[in-house]
Amino acid sequence: MKSNHFSLRSVILIFLLCLVSSSIMAQKVNLDSLDIDQLNVYKNKAVKMRNTGIYETCIGAAIVATGFIITGIKKKNVTDPNDNMEEIADVIPAVLGSLVGVPVTLAGLTLSSIGANRKIKAEIALKKFDIKLENSMAFGLGVTLRF
Repeated sequence: MKSNHFSLRSVILIFLLCLVSSSIMAQKVNLDSLDIDQLNVYKNKAVKMRNTGIYETCIGAAIVATGFIITGIKKKNVTDPNDNMEEIADVIPAVLGSLVGVPVTLAGLTLSSIGANRKIKAEIALKKFDIKLENSMAFGLGVTLRF
């Protein structure tokens, strides 16, 4: 009996995945509708996201490097040249380090770029709240002279 690639179970699973992925949308924040306090909170969260991404990127790269260093330090004591199990055991730290470190690094890069982008957008939105002083003689210094 041939297996049917379009079984009812796989069709329902694909339908549910499409339904769930289309119904879960990221909430976009309209920065023009926020006041100065909400923008400062948004900017602080963006800075925390960027810093977390930077830390994750460094930690992921350190995990990968540690795996390769441990693999390089291991001494190869091969007693039988036909025994490949010891050679496989020697590269396990590098493989595990790569399997864990690369996704962590990629997630960290994504977080840091999103956080930096949000921080820049929040700073641009905060510029509209800069108050221009009336009757000031020295612009940019905040000195007001009144007669």
